[in-house]
Amino acid sequence: MSQNLAKAQQVSVAEIVRHGEQLILPTGMTLEMGIDLLERRMKYEGEKTKLNAAFDVMPYDGAHALQEVLSAKYGWAQAVATPGFFGSEPPEMISVEVDPGKFKEVPWGRFNLPNVKGYIETSVSMKGGRYTFALEAVVLRRDEAAVRSLFDDVRAFLKDGSIYKGKAIKMRFLNENGNPLRMPEPSFMDTSKIDPNSLIYAADVQASVETNLFTPIRRVHDLLANKIPVKRGVLLGGMYGCGKTLAATVASRIAVDAGVTYLYVPRADELAHAIEFAKQYQSPACVIFCEDIDRSMNGERSVEMDDILNILDGIDTKGANIITVVTTNDLESINPAMLRPGRLDAVIDVTPPDAAAAEKLMRMYGGAEIDPASDLTEAGKLLAGQIPATIAEVVKRAKLAQMRLQPVGTPVAQLSQEALIEAAATMKAQTDLLAERSKKKVAAPTLDQLLGDLIQKKIQPVIDYID
Repeated sequence: MSQNLAKAQQVSVAEIVRHGEQLILPTGMTLEMGIDLLERRMKYEGEKTKLNAAFDVMPYDGAHALQEVLSAKYGWAQAVATPGFFGSEPPEMISVEVDPGKFKEVPWGRFNLPNVKGYIETSVSMKGGRYTFALEAVVLRRDEAAVRSLFDDVRAFLKDGSIYKGKAIKMRFLNENGNPLRMPEPSFMDTSKIDPNSLIYAADVQASVETNLFTPIRRVHDLLANKIPVKRGVLLGGMYGCGKTLAATVASRIAVDAGVTYLYVPRADELAHAIEFAKQYQSPACVIFCEDIDRSMNGERSVEMDDILNILDGIDTKGANIITVVTTNDLESINPAMLRPGRLDAVIDVTPPDAAAAEKLMRMYGGAEIDPASDLTEAGKLLAGQIPATIAEVVKRAKLAQMRLQPVGTPVAQLSQEALIEAAATMKAQTDLLAERSKKKVAAPTLDQLLGDLIQKKIQPVIDYID
């Protein structure tokens, strides 16, 4: 007993550091004790260990990051078969979209690392009802540091190298029944052909959109430098067709140009999921655009409405560099609780173009066919209050009017003031007629009238028979 105790007391513990070309023992450690320490260390490093790492990104985003890190770190990584119920499965090559219309082949499965005994394997974990990327490794303990270093490198790469960072994407988080999609599929939006100059409003609306929406996106780094909160909520209201969606479209181009991530979600009930997803891409900022918020924010207070109010109020986004933009076709239908200052930084009523804006729209739609020196004042006045689509139709009509004014067989090279005024006048007459007709609503029949009509239909055949 005493001999075993004495032997146990001679067991030494020391950190083993590989340095230089000498084997150095701590002061007081005998050779026997050193040999014992090395043998125990050899046994420990020869044991298998399992390592896991979860990444809050889409699985394909993580797979792309892993491939990039493996290529940079090792130059290559050997893929191996994955044991399954029906035998080994070879690793799968997945085609991942990394830019609008551009794809990369990335492997999904098990990998052997150079000089590392064991494997790492791509996997998924769950967060908020959706799949996220995960890595699992089974290696010897001696290689644990190399694997953890790889995990750290993947995490670092995703901060700036995510395939969605600084891009414009469209995404659904819920299915048609309102249940979370486990594997949402982002789709890229091609912003390269979007012309910011195509957005034309009345001067006051234009200034408000520029100041409250476009400037924070363009100059997000100035906001951060001046300690101005990036988090913003903007509501664009106005009748259908007045240009709210176009403002959001232009915002996507401005965001991508500024290196800011842009996320479009089509339904208001997906806003909370979008906020959670956007937190991954809030450096320097992320813009979320959601249309028709009035579907969830009209009428009496509800649980769904409270959830959205909490998001806009900052409970879930406090300190986040997220700009949330929502739209409505009917500002009057929005619950007043949403319009309270502090929930929204700006409420912009996107009114139809005034006369000056109508002139600019005609010139944009007409292009080189309209002489820059031509006076469109009268046509602009006729079209004041019309939506941009109507003004575009006027330019098309003006081509027919111009053709009537020219000799047969001559090309329509330019649109005259006369042709544009004629087209604008006929369009105004048409829209005025439609507006007048819409005011003359047929009154709904009363219950007494409906019952009377029903009784009359039943007894009329009897009356006819008696007669």
